[in-house]
Amino acid sequence: MSIDSQHEESYVLERARCPRCAAEGGDTTGDNLAIYTDGHAYCFKCNYYRKGNGDESVMEQVAEKQQGDFRPYKGHFGDLTARGISAKTARRYGYHLAEINGKAIEFWNIQDGGEVIAQKVRSASEKKFAWRSNGRNPRLFGQHLFAEGGRRLIITEGEYDAMSVAECMENRYAVVSIPSGAASAVRDIKNNLKFVSSFEEIVLLFDNDEAGQAAAKAVAEILPPGKAKIAHTILKDANEHLMTGETKSLVECIFQAETFSPDEILHVSTIISEAQADMSAEVWPLPWPNLSEFLIGQRSGEITLWTSGTGSGKSTIVRELMHHHLVEGRSVGAIMLEETPKETIDDMVSLMVNKPIRALRAQHMLANLRQSMGQDVNMEILEAFDEEEYSEACSDLAKTGLYVYNHEGHNAMANLLARMEYMAVSLGVKVIILDHITAAATSIMSGSDDMNNERLVIDGIMKSLRGLSVRTGVHIDVISQLKKSDKAYEEGSRITLQDLRGSGSLSSVPNTVIALERNRQDSDPMRANTTICRVLKNRLTGKAGVATGLYYDLTTGRLREVDPHFGDEFTPSFNP
Repeated sequence: MSIDSQHEESYVLERARCPRCAAEGGDTTGDNLAIYTDGHAYCFKCNYYRKGNGDESVMEQVAEKQQGDFRPYKGHFGDLTARGISAKTARRYGYHLAEINGKAIEFWNIQDGGEVIAQKVRSASEKKFAWRSNGRNPRLFGQHLFAEGGRRLIITEGEYDAMSVAECMENRYAVVSIPSGAASAVRDIKNNLKFVSSFEEIVLLFDNDEAGQAAAKAVAEILPPGKAKIAHTILKDANEHLMTGETKSLVECIFQAETFSPDEILHVSTIISEAQADMSAEVWPLPWPNLSEFLIGQRSGEITLWTSGTGSGKSTIVRELMHHHLVEGRSVGAIMLEETPKETIDDMVSLMVNKPIRALRAQHMLANLRQSMGQDVNMEILEAFDEEEYSEACSDLAKTGLYVYNHEGHNAMANLLARMEYMAVSLGVKVIILDHITAAATSIMSGSDDMNNERLVIDGIMKSLRGLSVRTGVHIDVISQLKKSDKAYEEGSRITLQDLRGSGSLSSVPNTVIALERNRQDSDPMRANTTICRVLKNRLTGKAGVATGLYYDLTTGRLREVDPHFGDEFTPSFNP
């Protein structure tokens, strides 16, 4: 029984990571496994299959071998009334009706040199399939009717569809069907590649759903260049066109089928159309004028990568970016993997009230504890902590377009990219913050210490992020860590693109890469609390180098721009 025949009435609900591919180090993008509305799941990459009740297996759609001599069923021909197919067409294709063991069945013969080598049997009432054969590879449905070397071959996804096309086109063209559904399309075409490739033009008329179109592209990839065309039906499939009387539109879609071209090969007209559409891209200023001028702002549909040593201000800077976008009315999706959603909210409120909320709250709690123990407080309270002011700021924050990913207690890291897609498409966020990609990769790897796996996972994530940004127009800010080396990043060592940890895609995929350098141990408090923003990559203009300095004010918890100057030993000084 084929997978597609078991679940004809279900459709894809969502995508997830295939456990079998994952166990072999594959499916780094987490979307190989299609989960259907009836609960079953199937991986078109490795054929992993999970029933709706959770039972797992690897489905190999092969013929059911018979013991002893293979004895074909005998039947008769008649109208397939429920499918709108005439007895004449059924007879031509050898599609039989019969009654076996008291049950009405339909079957068709696969022939080779006049010999019946296999039969595909369908229950007339239960929509179930079974194979009967002598163990030889099955040919395509209807293949025995046509000689090699014709002008046009039309290949459908099912037997009903092949006969429907034959009815509509009055048997003027060679029409065949793959015998085992979309999941086995590539294998079935490979088994009969000599026959298929002999035709001048090959039209792939597969079902108008995700699985069918994916199978059509996969088949087109293995056919001789320039021969394959992919047709797109208006309705679900060819048989639905026949049953609803939409035969004219079916014939039109066959003759209007476009010659398949790999996704990577584009005609200049396509590029020009996309470039014209890109004219609507948005440009936004950054919170700091010098950095904004250096980069000519931020743009929708692009990726900016921020990197630094530990404690040099990456998270602080992206929170300022989030606050800036929210103030200007843009919605933001925050994926902060090293802090709780509550901590994210507190830090956002801090920017709204210009007070380091978490530090103030901790100070006051410690002061109250010391007082309750009869001890001297002996500590400087930066500023009174006002719970009413905090509540008001929370109410204002709740009115903004901020969406925070709750990673606590959830096993959804493998679907992180799907969550980001949901933010961009369904929620319409303009900006997504991912802090940070190393933590995301580590969670997806489920504890593996293999650095090669980390590199591959990060590579997959970055390429998926690039596709997401281009496809949806969302701007993505990504935080990345630095690899371990002899450099003292926490003491302000200069950062280069080669210092990025994990994958070469961290430097190649983003439009902009910004390194944050700060010497936390500097005796000068101004230098110790100022981060230098060094642009390592700027795809728009190519301009790189030190763009600005950002001073962290301990009393307000805010970053303000300062102008950096460098002495003979490259020691920075700043003009507030």
